[in-house]
Parts: sequence; structure tokens; C-alpha cells
Amino acid sequence: MSDFDYGNARLRAMKARLLSRPTIEALAETGSVHGLITALTNTAYREAVEASLVHLSDMACLTEALRSDLMSTVGRARTFFSGPAGELAEGVFHRFDLHNVKTVMRGLERGVPADEILASTLPIGELRPADLKELAAAPDVRSAIDMMATWRVSLAQPLLKLRATMPGAELFVMEAALDRWHFRMAMATASQADSILGEALAREADVANIMTALSLVGVVNATTILREQFGADGPTPLFVGPGHVPFELLAEAARQESVSAAIETLAGTPYAATLGEALEAYAVAPRLSVIERALAHRQLRSAAGLMAVDPLGVGVLLGYIALKANEGTNLRAIAQGLLFAEKPDRIRAELMFAE
Repeated sequence: MSDFDYGNARLRAMKARLLSRPTIEALAETGSVHGLITALTNTAYREAVEASLVHLSDMACLTEALRSDLMSTVGRARTFFSGPAGELAEGVFHRFDLHNVKTVMRGLERGVPADEILASTLPIGELRPADLKELAAAPDVRSAIDMMATWRVSLAQPLLKLRATMPGAELFVMEAALDRWHFRMAMATASQADSILGEALAREADVANIMTALSLVGVVNATTILREQFGADGPTPLFVGPGHVPFELLAEAARQESVSAAIETLAGTPYAATLGEALEAYAVAPRLSVIERALAHRQLRSAAGLMAVDPLGVGVLLGYIALKANEGTNLRAIAQGLLFAEKPDRIRAELMFAE
């Protein structure tokens, strides 16, 4: 699609500024969070780090610098596209609005101060910083939803519908409604305009659904909770998409008595090999985060590969965002390791790379 030419050229130039794997791995040797921050001033993060150092230090400085840099780079990419390409790109950036609305609702529900809520948002999509500031200052979740409805923010629609049918729904029910609506709208747009985006969304839905199913394995009162909160006898209301894995199969996996049995249920899906390998690691460290990491790594490789698979389309944007977000995740992992005085080899073992 020719509308992507200019934006994709800019994104490839920005990709060249991403930190190389050797550079990131070497940061595990910096000895402390302060040493990591100092090292980052010699990279593309210099401007963001120096701005954060004015009023913050150590982990707070690093966290704010990474957030600021992501907003600056990915936010700038939002301006690269127009026409049909711009419409597809907006669908990609809409995930940040989803993140922000859920972040605000969680903060309001827990009584978190507005400035702390804002520090966890990423104003890259439709909702701008001033909008999020007003939402974070709302007295409660209901008021925030009313604000979004007044502003005609699309994400208010599923929340208003839920409120009409299930007054007093709990927060996790509202989040499930948001997730389902987001994927349904995004996939409808993609199916009409771009198969690459549709395939990426399907994979994203599959991973979310698999982790949801696995999280329900062995939960004794799961059926009761689902019936009380969703009026359903199974976990289908929690699934998004659909992707490549049928909801019925996911529900069957969720009903298993063990994680290994659930993964065996999914043996005929495109994720069988990844889940099989992850199960071996799970046997050593029985935490769902082990499986989640394996699926995330698969997603990262797939997304990064889109830059070559779809060089003239939305694949370059999808790939860049995935790589940029993963870079930040790696840097935060290094900082955490340094904070707890872990050895460099142990820190590097926690890093994730596309290649």
C-alpha cells in the first residue's frame, strides 16, 4: 500500500536506533541502577534520561525515562500515516487507549492518587494527556465512564452497555467487556482492509485466551464465579477474538485438573510446540509466568518478522512497536536484577530477543 511508504521509511530509520542485543546484554554488567542510567546517557535514551534526572533518581528515574521515550517514539510514529494507512494505524494505536482506560479504572477503584495513575498511562492513542488527567481525577469509575461517553470516546460504548444490563458489575467484568469489544472492532476493521493486521490480532487473541484458560485450571469455584458475574456456566465470556483456537477448545482446556492436561488439550493448535517446550520449564518452576513468557517470545518473533513479511504495509508498524516495547521490558528487567544484586548471567537469562 503506497500510503505506508513515507511512514515505513521513517520507522525503519527509527528501528536502526534500537539498542543491539550485545549492547543490552552488556548493560547487565553496569553494577547498579545508577550505573545503568549513566550508561543509557550514551544511547538513544539520553534525552529522556537527562530529563528524568532533573527530578527523579534510580528506579523512578529509569521508569519515567522509559515511559517518556516510548511515548515520544511511538507517539511520533502515529503522525507518519494518513489516508487508508492512517485508518489502519489508528487501529494499531487503539490498544494504548485500551491500556489507559483500564489503568485509570483500576486506579480509581483502588483509590490511587491521580498522579500515580497517570504515571502508568501511555497517552499515545485517541485519549491525550489532558483527557487522561481529567479521567484520573474523577471521583469514581462511573464518573470516568460518563466523561468518556460525553466526549464520545468509543471505549465508553461497551461500558455503558454493560452498565445497562449488569448494574454494579465488578471491575474485572468491565475489563473483560472492554477487551472483547476492542478485539471485535479491531478484527472487523482488519478483515475488511488488511490480512496481516487480522492475523496479528488473531495471534494476540489466542495468547490472551490460552493464558485465561490456563489461569482457570484447578480453580475450584470458577464455575460459581463465572455464573454469578457473567451469567454463564463456562469461561467463554472471558475470551476475546476469536483467533485460531476455538472457544470450545479453550473452555475444555480450562476445565482440566492440571496445567499439563490443559496443554495436552491444545495439542492440535498452532501453539502446540511452544506450549510443549514451556511445559518442560513449568515442570521445573511451576508458575504460569513461565508459559506466558514462552508465548510472549513467540509473539515477539512473529511481530518482528512482519517487518520483512509486509515491508509495504502495516507490518512494519506492528514490528517496530513490538521491538520498541520489548526493549523497554528488557531494560526494566536489567534494572530489577541490578536492584536485587543478581549476577550478570542471571540477569541476561531473563532478557528476551526477537532473533
